[in-house]
Amino acid sequence: MWYNKFMNNNQLLKKLDIVFLVVFPLIATVTALFLKTNFLFTTLLFFGLPSVWFSLRTPRLVGKTALFSFAITISFMLIIDYIVTYDHGWWDSTMFSSRLFGILPYEDLIWAFFQVYVVVIFYEHFLEKGKHPLIYRQFRYLIYIITIILLAFFTALTLKPSLLHISFAYFWVLFLLGILPIITFISKFPRLLGKFLKTAVYFFYLNVLFEFAGLKLGNWVFPGQNYIGTINFFGNTVPYEEIIAWWMLIAVGILTYYEFFDDDRK
Repeated sequence: MWYNKFMNNNQLLKKLDIVFLVVFPLIATVTALFLKTNFLFTTLLFFGLPSVWFSLRTPRLVGKTALFSFAITISFMLIIDYIVTYDHGWWDSTMFSSRLFGILPYEDLIWAFFQVYVVVIFYEHFLEKGKHPLIYRQFRYLIYIITIILLAFFTALTLKPSLLHISFAYFWVLFLLGILPIITFISKFPRLLGKFLKTAVYFFYLNVLFEFAGLKLGNWVFPGQNYIGTINFFGNTVPYEEIIAWWMLIAVGILTYYEFFDDDRK
């Protein structure tokens, strides 16, 4: 009974939305630094809890968002993570005694899922209206692409892993899977640019704080040399690719794939 009353109190819920938008990232930062959280719990603080809140606010789209997030995580995010880690573009810590494929922390998959999930559920909650099917017809093309790239990835991993060692991998992944698709999609559907940018502004704020906390806690480092450039960010080396990819373009990139493969492009 109390739950139904709470969820029907629109005025209160809108105020709590503002808390999660503005105040919660700051609370998450302070909490992570105070508790000295590991990579997993830092991820859950910044992305897991907001995912839960916006899921409660937009329950009709939980299944759709989760399915898309899982598909992206086990394909694009997994392969990007392996290729960039292989080139020492980043190195993430782990609480487990083993790593996936010998180099990837299992926490990366959890982070990837929630990173995609929270962007999409945020977008749907604030900027998209109306009902949507669980999947759109074009989603099958994403499945085809995922199948092909996973087959290629595991074939290379099994027969010749050196094929996955790409110099300046961080830049090439950013350019080929991020910048080019975004430019192509926006040029075709420019009316979506405004909604994409509104989402990007919030996730710039969230991801900068996440980066700050994660670096201070040693959740990850950037040990490589193959970057187009680096900056000093509160005493830590951060490549330009990180700033462009995860601070500036991550939300727009995720929504580009989401709108193209699993939404109405409106």
